[in-house]
Parts: sequence; structure tokens; C-alpha cells
Amino acid sequence: MYKGIDVSEHQGTINWKKVKAAGCRFAILRAMKQNGKADIQFLANARGCQENGIPYEVYRYTYALLPTEALEEAKQVVQLLQSQGNRQCRIWWDVEDKSLEKLGREVLTGLIRTAENTILGAGYDFGIYTDQAFYQAGHFDASAFDCPFWIARYPISRKFTFAENPPSEEYKPRISHPLFAWQYTSKGSISGISTPVDLDVCYMPFWKTKTEYYLEEVFHGSSISAALESIGADGSYHYREEIAAANQILDYKGTSAQNTRMLELLRTGKLIKP
Repeated sequence: MYKGIDVSEHQGTINWKKVKAAGCRFAILRAMKQNGKADIQFLANARGCQENGIPYEVYRYTYALLPTEALEEAKQVVQLLQSQGNRQCRIWWDVEDKSLEKLGREVLTGLIRTAENTILGAGYDFGIYTDQAFYQAGHFDASAFDCPFWIARYPISRKFTFAENPPSEEYKPRISHPLFAWQYTSKGSISGISTPVDLDVCYMPFWKTKTEYYLEEVFHGSSISAALESIGADGSYHYREEIAAANQILDYKGTSAQNTRMLELLRTGKLIKP
């Protein structure tokens, strides 16, 4: 599990050095506004992430009611990224506006598909962001897509600091797709940002471009924690959560089956480093 934030111009000028120091592992940046212009803070946010080693992706809140509008919205994001020399990024399609509900399941599915085809055709990755209620209401056919899903669900109304753990796993969104990321509050706070900010956890690290493995053939100990420590790696529960996510062992809770699986991957040289 990796903790991060998603931001727009509503967060004002961000001190990304402080955000990085607070432990932020990734960021999702709003790319475009409804009027088709770039988010006022997008360039500054992208630069801040790059300068501080924070991996980032972007999102576009869609208002498209027609295929031509979906096509234009997608092209605008692609052109923005290309103008900045960013040739490899995931574009999250934010599907939640009330105006989309009246379109009907088939029409909205087609609009999302138009955006997806445009984005993939330009060489960028595609993902869908929505809230759990919108997803469960079936306003679009989620089964028609095999892209990553980032889901918002706010089970607890109080404010959260970034240093706090997210709500318990029992509150995590339940969807029929593997859950890529969970936005668990819009009332977050983190050093470097003066306004409330959305807080997220990511279960599949999108920023890994090269897969690295623990290749040590000799380790000691019968537990994954002891085995990792015997080869100089971190055996803590928190780090094992990250290893589990990198190896597609989702919902890690330290069970015997999960730990045995990681130990077997380590033994065979197939345990991926987070």
C-alpha cells in the first residue's frame, strides 16, 4: 500500500519539497478544466513532482455528452502532455458528473470508450476514476473495460492527516475489478499544502518501469520477515505490505498463506522488489 494525494488548482501553490518529506509516494494531478484550458497549477505541480522525485499521473473530469466532446476532451489532455514532453503517463478519466447519469448505460459506456481509444491511440495509458455509488449504480458498463479502476469512497467524515493510516480495510471499496487505488477522504491535510486535499492509497505501484527481484538464493529463517532481514532487507509489516502489492498479493494482512506465498517467491528468485 502506497500513500499519495490528488490535487488541482484548488490546492493553490504547493510546496512539493515538504509534501515529499511528509512521505508522499505519488500524486495525481488535474490536467484540464471544463473550458478546455490547462489547470492553472498543472505545470507548476508537474514540475514540483519531477524536481522532488514524486511519480505522478493526471486526471480529466469529463463533462462530455457527445462522442465529439469526449474525443475533444481526450485530445486536449494528450496535447497538453505532449507539449510538456511527457510521452508516458496514465490519464485517468473522471466519470462522476451528475449530467452523465441521464445519458443511459450504453451511451455513457460508448463515450468512455471513445476517450479510451483516443488516449491509448496516442500512446498513453488509460484508467477510470469514479465513486463507489456511481460505479454500483451501473451508469456505465464497467465490465466492458479492463483498465485500472481508482475508486472514491469516504466511509469516515472526519479530517485525516497524511501521517494517519487510512480507514480500516473493511471500508475499502468493493468492486468487480482489481482495485488500483482508493481515494478515502477529501478532508486530508499534509505539510506543504494549506487547503484540504484528497488522500489516496495505491495498491499497484504505477511508477515502476523496471522490475527488480530479490535474487538471493540463500536466506535464513522460516518466516518471510526473518528471511528478508537475513538478506539485508526490511522485514517490517509496512514494508511487507509494499512487497505484497508489488507481487499482486492484494489485501495483505500478514496471513500464513500470504507470507508463505512471498517466501516461495523469494526462494525461487521471483519476489519483486517494491
